[in-house]
Amino acid sequence: MSEKSPETIPTVPEREPAPRGHGVHREPHSGPRLWARARQAFFALPRGLHVVMLVIFMILGFALAAQVRAQRSDPLEGLSEQDLVTVLDELGTQEQNLRTRRGELSSELDELRSAADEAQAREQAARKAETQAQIAAGTVPVHGPGVTVSVVDAGANLTSTQFVMTLGELRNAGAEAIELNGIRLSTRSSFTGQAGSLTVDGIPIASPYTWKVIGESQTIATALDIQAGSAAQMRAKGANVAITPSTDITIESIATPRPPQFATYQ
Repeated sequence: MSEKSPETIPTVPEREPAPRGHGVHREPHSGPRLWARARQAFFALPRGLHVVMLVIFMILGFALAAQVRAQRSDPLEGLSEQDLVTVLDELGTQEQNLRTRRGELSSELDELRSAADEAQAREQAARKAETQAQIAAGTVPVHGPGVTVSVVDAGANLTSTQFVMTLGELRNAGAEAIELNGIRLSTRSSFTGQAGSLTVDGIPIASPYTWKVIGESQTIATALDIQAGSAAQMRAKGANVAITPSTDITIESIATPRPPQFATYQ
């Protein structure tokens, strides 16, 4: 027998160790291998579990599709042309109603503003009337343009008639406030007594007499100094009368209100 030479056993060359400091070498195409491993792991599971997971995935997919469809759906989609016309008519009616309501509210607002303006005007008129009544009654201090009338009756010849006449002329000339010798005169003031012993509202007065009058100075001065007027009559009795216009006269005295004796409210 011929001797057979022993079979040669192939040797695998030893892999050189990776250099220190470098990362681990990864073979290419790792993605497909991962999917392959995932399929192997999935099919390695029991078949009943496959069915359960498939049902779960189907339910999740259906729910997701329904949600997307609901978000993208148009509320008017599927309506007929007649239905769309009806919807448009309703929207037009609602818009017209809103416009009408807006007009009504605007009118109400204008009425409220007008009422507020009228109320404010009435309040201002009431305050003005009250102030005028207080001034006419002589119950508040006042100042303003007017005249000062100085009367010196050295012979004590003037009577209450001349003073009543002077007071009447001042009121007719538009005097708003009158003071005589520091006594505030009102609509109820009166003069009594004889020459040399005159009283006004029960208070004695004597020469020299000083009238302070607030009003239109030129009109008042002209009314007092007319022919046969009060100033002329006092001069005829020997009195010295001087009328001096002024741009600002102050009257600080006030009259004591007296309750009416006969007049009552109805």
